[in-house]
Amino acid sequence: MATEVERTTANLVEVLKLLSEMAEANIRRSEEIRYRIDHRLAALDAGSEVPGIVEAEPRPMITELLTENITALHEVGSMLRRAEAATLRAHGYTMDRIAELFGVSRQRISALLREGADS
Repeated sequence: MATEVERTTANLVEVLKLLSEMAEANIRRSEEIRYRIDHRLAALDAGSEVPGIVEAEPRPMITELLTENITALHEVGSMLRRAEAATLRAHGYTMDRIAELFGVSRQRISALLREGADS
């Protein structure tokens, strides 16, 4: 049977792998956003009107790509905070020390650990 340290560390490894995949997806979306920005700026410099530029933009639009990036960062960031907090706690760290490391309150760490236990 795995110890709490082994279990939380294995979970942290899985979250880090997921974070790596999400980062790659965000990079691809960010590259597309940059391409779209350059295209819009060139169109504006050439005298095109904003409504025509926006109407011609393929889906997903820049705003949708931005939302996808932000959502992915938020979701995986939350998972990472929970996994790291649980792993540090399993290693014997106090909630006060984890809170200090994360730059949040002890109450926030307590909530993170409860959220992690519920999932």
